Amino acid sequence: MLSLLRRLLQSPLLVLIWTGLLALGIDRLLRRLAPSIATLPNISLGGALRNAAVTIVVLVISVRVFQGRRLRDVGLDPARAVPDMGRGFLVGAALLTTVVGLLALMGSYRIVGLAALPEGGGRAAQLGWMALFLLAVALFEELSIRGIVFRLLEQALGTWLAIAASAVLFGYGHRGNPGATWQSSIAIAVEAGVLFAAVYVATRSLWMPVGLHWAWNLFEGPVWGTRVSGTEMPALLGADLPGPALLTGGSFGPEAGLVALVLGAALGGAFLVVAVRRGQIVTPAWMRWMGERFRTPEPGDTQPSAPVRAVPPPTV
Repeated sequence: MLSLLRRLLQSPLLVLIWTGLLALGIDRLLRRLAPSIATLPNISLGGALRNAAVTIVVLVISVRVFQGRRLRDVGLDPARAVPDMGRGFLVGAALLTTVVGLLALMGSYRIVGLAALPEGGGRAAQLGWMALFLLAVALFEELSIRGIVFRLLEQALGTWLAIAASAVLFGYGHRGNPGATWQSSIAIAVEAGVLFAAVYVATRSLWMPVGLHWAWNLFEGPVWGTRVSGTEMPALLGADLPGPALLTGGSFGPEAGLVALVLGAALGGAFLVVAVRRGQIVTPAWMRWMGERFRTPEPGDTQPSAPVRAVPPPTV
């Protein structure tokens, strides 16, 4: 009886609920004990570092206490942090540079000079601060959406449904950003929500989507001088995007445009192909059970089906 109760309490959907309640509890505690930290704006460096730190604490407790697993079992092997994040960073940098390059070839992106510097600051210092800020943002969003929400939904619903659900959540989560439209929400859901989840499924490393997400924001904003999810950031270059909003993403930034949507969706599809070939797709026990029950019997198939077993995500 105790074993059955333990299994029920550790079921993925209930763990997702416990984890959400834990995050709310830590937020309330932080507001009571350190209101000056709790109320820092999300778009400030302090606010981004706070969000990343809280998410790491929530993820560690969820994995170690609620599920009794190790961090390396969910894609956070410390030994893979630097190489995997580096590979993801290179992919993200190449993707956003290609997007901007294609826009330039179409006459929809042009450099108008060096961006103005804040008073008393240098370009290297500015880029360093923005890199740290955007790393914190990437850690917060990837560990929360892919590390917690997607991972637990995948265990409960399977890879394909989890990708669809987490992508919709990711697109919906950006609906309140400056310049957001239905077009930007769909683009974010497809090119980023699906792509980042596909990278995790193919590699089973959370470090890869963290690095990709980090480079995506860094090159879109501070390097190439365009808006990032509707937010204007300090940049090295001053840029102008004179093309139609359907192509350039308008005031939301290139990630909401058609070029980024096509390239992001194609890259996400490529990583999903890799995931299928590597046998990384998860099918939960209940789905296999239903498949067996509704399967059309083959001629001469009189043998009972083998017991259905769940296929857990591969460990690293």
